[in-house]
Amino acid sequence: MLKILGRKTSSNVQKVLWACGEIGLNFSRQDVGGPFGGNLEPKYLALNPNGIVPTIIDDDFVLWE
Repeated sequence: MLKILGRKTSSNVQKVLWACGEIGLNFSRQDVGGPFGGNLEPKYLALNPNGIVPTIIDDDFVLWE
């Protein structure tokens, strides 16, 4: 299942959520960034060196802006 890292109040995350909804793709989302923090932690930066949201994880494939 697709995993989306990012807060739902982020306009960039909202675009990804909208696209997933349009094509009926199952996903899970985890709050990261903004008031939730976590986007500057080493574990997150290993996935997304820019430290921004969203980050999309699909099995071993990681996509970030």
